[in-house]
Amino acid sequence: MPYNAAIQTEARYVHNLGVDATEDRFHGIYTSILLHWFPTRLGYIVEPQVCGDGGTPEFIIVRHLGSPSNPVLIVELKRPSQWTAAWQQAIVDELVDDIEGRFDHTMNNTIYGLGGIGLHWMVCKMQKSGDHLPTTVLDWQDNIASDASYTKFETIADLVYNLA
Repeated sequence: MPYNAAIQTEARYVHNLGVDATEDRFHGIYTSILLHWFPTRLGYIVEPQVCGDGGTPEFIIVRHLGSPSNPVLIVELKRPSQWTAAWQQAIVDELVDDIEGRFDHTMNNTIYGLGGIGLHWMVCKMQKSGDHLPTTVLDWQDNIASDASYTKFETIADLVYNLA
């Protein structure tokens, strides 16, 4: 089942903004997709971008309801012009930092990370126990709103659901 018409329309809109679109233009599409998979009726909250120094957007957190300190998925976004091998690695490095910073705040042994560069996306996971190295769950994909990505994200959502 593909994403609804609103998500498809938003994906076309942000794609048409071109490679110079800033990452904040992608918050809507990613948040909409996260809300599709992690709705409150299933016990999740999708928190907007957490702001760092000077109000700079840092990351989105998906967590269990009523538990602000129990993240299950952290999302890092970058602008489409950063679609390079170096930035792909940089986003994984940022996810590692974001996830490590949340291990003391989760009851789960695993936290997933979703990296997005424009509409390109990937998923990794890290375990609280062990060496804290990221494991790629799904390597980079082209369009998070595509029908193929819908099917792949369904698998990712199932992994997150199994954390509960």
